[in-house]
Amino acid sequence: MAEGRETEGRAVRDRPTAPGPIGPLRVLLRRSRAACSRWWTARTVRFRKVTRTLVLLAVTGLASLCVGVVTATASSPVGPHQAQWSTTLDSTVSLDLGPLGQVSLDSPAGILGVRVVLGEVAGQAEPAVGSQDALGEALSSDGAAYISLITHPELTIERGLRALADDALRRAGLLESIVLCLVAAGRLATGGRLRDAVRAALAHATASGLLTATGVVTVVAVLVPALRSEAVTGHRLPVLAGTPLEQARLSGRIGDIAQAYGGRVTTFLADNTSFYAAAHANLWAAWAASERVDGVTDVTAVDGVVDADQVARAAASASSAGTSGAPSRGPSTAAAPGSSSQPPTTAEPAHDQGAVTAVLTTDLHCNLDVTAFAGLLDTLAGATVHMDDGDLTMTGSEPEQFCVDALENAVPGGVARVATIGNHDSSYTAERLRALGWTVTDGSVQKVGGLRVLGDVDPDRTPAGRTFQRGEENATDVGERLAATSCEAASRGEGADVVLIHQPATFGPLVDGGCAPLLIGGHVHEERGMTTTRGASLDVAQLVSGAGKGGTSLGRVTEDAYLHVLSFDPDGRLVAWRAVVLHPDASVTVGAWQPVPAAG
Repeated sequence: MAEGRETEGRAVRDRPTAPGPIGPLRVLLRRSRAACSRWWTARTVRFRKVTRTLVLLAVTGLASLCVGVVTATASSPVGPHQAQWSTTLDSTVSLDLGPLGQVSLDSPAGILGVRVVLGEVAGQAEPAVGSQDALGEALSSDGAAYISLITHPELTIERGLRALADDALRRAGLLESIVLCLVAAGRLATGGRLRDAVRAALAHATASGLLTATGVVTVVAVLVPALRSEAVTGHRLPVLAGTPLEQARLSGRIGDIAQAYGGRVTTFLADNTSFYAAAHANLWAAWAASERVDGVTDVTAVDGVVDADQVARAAASASSAGTSGAPSRGPSTAAAPGSSSQPPTTAEPAHDQGAVTAVLTTDLHCNLDVTAFAGLLDTLAGATVHMDDGDLTMTGSEPEQFCVDALENAVPGGVARVATIGNHDSSYTAERLRALGWTVTDGSVQKVGGLRVLGDVDPDRTPAGRTFQRGEENATDVGERLAATSCEAASRGEGADVVLIHQPATFGPLVDGGCAPLLIGGHVHEERGMTTTRGASLDVAQLVSGAGKGGTSLGRVTEDAYLHVLSFDPDGRLVAWRAVVLHPDASVTVGAWQPVPAAG
């Protein structure tokens, strides 16, 4: 009987392949497999090991990354709120506002969605926060954060997604490390014959069934939370047409609030957008016109237009007189406050100024639109260095790190970045700046973009409600310490080219020491221009910049907002400077190039 079965089996094996496309395809596959096997076995052992390793890394890496992406969670602020972000597979971007309801949008990433759960607005530990004035200031700061969120939601979204991506990569790295460790342990346990051991184990039905069940449970455990979704409720509101939330579906009380106040929000957004679009156009026009006359006179652009005839006459007059006017506070040609009364000599044309061009901002106080305006100035001026002189934020709270992100995004790539910490900034501000690659002044002389910069954290701290001294040093103490540092560095031939410090109150000891040629301050919200004082070792120029008290308010600027362009020679010596002024009517004045004034 056994012989009969053997004969029958041989007959089945020898049976001709069934006619039709299936038979030839099987033959082709069998031959291809055999050819691949012969090719693979003909390779060297080293080649096969390297190839298997690379395939293992690729497969485990891709699988781990997929798992990391669908399970990622992160904490990232939304406006003044702490918020928890998580990825989903429900094709929806949703913002959970708790009892106020929910805002939902269709995800632009296909099946991959994001869920954001809004948390509390963090309070402050300082006792002063309990006072009415402190609370009012804190609530005002929160309101400004909401407005910034509405006007520039991309900054919040970008930061949240970046946090999710970081968490996804961490999870993927951890998972792949575990898998690779298990593979390594298996190879050690089997004497390097892991594949044979796995093949033998899978030959048993029990083992293969258990492995299959384990795989199914793991996949379900990973995917079910990501797939879990709530029914999308709410409706789109016509009042939000033309805003970033135009396609959003709102449910709960937040829908009623948006319906009641959405008109005011859209009006604010339209006005804000129109104002800064005009400001950008005016900066373009004024800068171009100034370049055509080599920066020898003030140029003001209104509605994107410059009075070319007036500029030509002013340029001819300045050239014939051998003078260039100081940057004006408006379309007129009046001198800027604090500028030297001594007639300056004509500065060289802008393109011949020097090897290093720096754009200076100060006291931005989280006005994201003025920040973007400064970024455009970086581009037009061909800046090699961007200097921020402090008070980048309003209170320095952790959620206000998006103000730092805004400046980082505004400054063009390749531009060196340095900032000092003002009284409204905090350790959160400094940490975020450093994380983004900025040089933050720390009491030592630091090299930034061809300049040696000295500065330090402002001695005062101003959260909501009050101002207090951070440590044991006051402004005079900081000035004395920086003066000693600058003189010591100068004795080694490594003196500072610029002292970037927020408070002008630190200037006194630095002027007396006379070892740093240029001091830059802000803080007072008043443009004082540049003056020069004869110091102990050299003449010390002092530039106090900034906007008026309302010059960095949210929305339209309410007073003149000043930025400056500084030009240095290859040795770090300041050779010329100019002011750029954004006026409350959105007109822009690009001031004439000025030399460093003589000591008075």
